[in-house]
Amino acid sequence: MKIGAYSAFKKRKFKFVYLFIAFPVIQFLIFWVYVNSSSIVIAFQDGDGAFTLENFRMVLRALTSVQGYNLNINLFDAIKRSWTIWGLSFFILFPIGVATTYVLCRRIYGHYVLRICYIIPELMGAVMWTQLICYLVQFDGPITELIRELGISLPLGAERNGLFGSEETAFSTIIGIQIMMGLVGNNAVLTGAFARIPDELYESADLDGAGFWTVFFKIAAPCIGSTISTLLVFSLCSFMTADYNVFLFTKGNGNNETATVGYLLYKITLNISQNAAGKPYYGYPAALGVALTLVSAPVVLIGKRIIEHKFEGTEI
Repeated sequence: MKIGAYSAFKKRKFKFVYLFIAFPVIQFLIFWVYVNSSSIVIAFQDGDGAFTLENFRMVLRALTSVQGYNLNINLFDAIKRSWTIWGLSFFILFPIGVATTYVLCRRIYGHYVLRICYIIPELMGAVMWTQLICYLVQFDGPITELIRELGISLPLGAERNGLFGSEETAFSTIIGIQIMMGLVGNNAVLTGAFARIPDELYESADLDGAGFWTVFFKIAAPCIGSTISTLLVFSLCSFMTADYNVFLFTKGNGNNETATVGYLLYKITLNISQNAAGKPYYGYPAALGVALTLVSAPVVLIGKRIIEHKFEGTEI
């Protein structure tokens, strides 16, 4: 009797586990396998479904000319902006973020200030932060007024429409915001990684007279090597499509002065959906996505191998 009851309970437990796993598996099959395979097929089709390479020729022409679809956006300019945003995050903000997280974990002098800088953005959602930042940089916002008080002349578009409303200041403002907010990213993951380092290692280093940077580079950073390498690989995957909330900051009205690759794909797809006379044809954005994948895939794979080799055997 007990064996039968246990077996029935065991069967119900396995059914629950299977149902629990089924949802993400089905979601993966539909929204990743099906969507991506369909996009690859559409990239090689014309409006009638026949095989064509014209979509890829359009991608090549877009590198040297302004996009069609009633958009004043150049593809190569969008790629350069994505590279700028990604490079700033990968080479500058991420290392600084690792160091500042280490300061928080070690409770070194000044960690209270950094802790406030980390906690406040995490308590507020991205949309709320975007609304606050848009207010700060509008034509009569505090930051714009401060710039005027410092005697810095602003372009006419910025004087009338704020820093996001001028071609000369829109993208540089986004970069400034990324620098200000970018240090918060990955804080929770890095904090957990640093917390796993035994205190004995720090105590031994202190007894040997090791300084802050010595302990950081020789002990702390190597001990979380696998975590750092994983985060770097994830970041490397977005080097062609990095997009720092351009849609939210420009309220969907960004043009060539702020457009990144991700934003460009969104604008093209939206334009096709709104202006198609019959059934929408997404051959060009699909081809652009395939082309970006073909370019980024080998870079990511090679970069992954280099990063993992660099941090190999460093995890505690």
